[in-house]
Amino acid sequence: MTTLELTQHLIDELSPQLGPGEAASVSRLVLEDVFGYRRGSYPRQLSQEEQILAWTTINQLKAGEPVQYVTGIADFYGLQLRVTPDVLIPRPETEELVEWMLEKMAPGQELRVMDIGTGSGCIALALKHKRPEWTVEGYDVSTDALNIARENAEKLELDLVFHQGDVLASAQSFGEGDYNVIVSNPPYIPPSEKNQMGASTLAHEPDLALFVPEEDPLLFYRKITEIAAATLLPEGYLFFETNEFNNERVVDLLKERGFTKVEARQDLRGKWRMVMGRR
Repeated sequence: MTTLELTQHLIDELSPQLGPGEAASVSRLVLEDVFGYRRGSYPRQLSQEEQILAWTTINQLKAGEPVQYVTGIADFYGLQLRVTPDVLIPRPETEELVEWMLEKMAPGQELRVMDIGTGSGCIALALKHKRPEWTVEGYDVSTDALNIARENAEKLELDLVFHQGDVLASAQSFGEGDYNVIVSNPPYIPPSEKNQMGASTLAHEPDLALFVPEEDPLLFYRKITEIAAATLLPEGYLFFETNEFNNERVVDLLKERGFTKVEARQDLRGKWRMVMGRR
């Protein structure tokens, strides 16, 4: 089997499930990230081991496993990150949150930034990559997620530190204060919204990073806002990614807690997914 034949075979096998366009995109990622073949390159013959890997990969994809977990790679804001089922797959709307942060803070400022619920480290790593003068720290409750984040930082040769911290346990475990910026993409999906989620996400991505109690959907926003009140410098920024259905409630929460210049922002699909406030 050649790389060209594998490309077409992937499209043929996955099109009934994903549609031709998505199948073509997935086949491109597989060929690039697993087999080191870029579209437009001269086709090459796959080795026997690669052919076995190809069939394994096709079976994983047909079983609904996200392509990022199959390849172990997710692209985020110009970076290639390692991902496993221990961390969420970074989403385009989170890239938009990073973009908003970079818009608000001009280059050249030596800021101290904390990313709460860092997961793969995607937000923290993207910020450090674009603003190397910043001191960036990531916190997560999951040891496995922190291992992935540290591995990504080492691979990308980015100098930042990751710590373990439980938002629901104690605000005291989140640094010693004097942060200029805090950002978080916390769990925000109540169980009643599972029917609006993709089967692949439900089956493979970590519940710990997705779901909140039905009776308290703002649980993590409230706790992180308390952490921010204790650790942000005056005029410091707090950024959140939000559930589109609770965005307005997060805005109200920040205002109630004394944050000023509170703004909400839509993502590129017109959904209210981001909130910012200043202490």
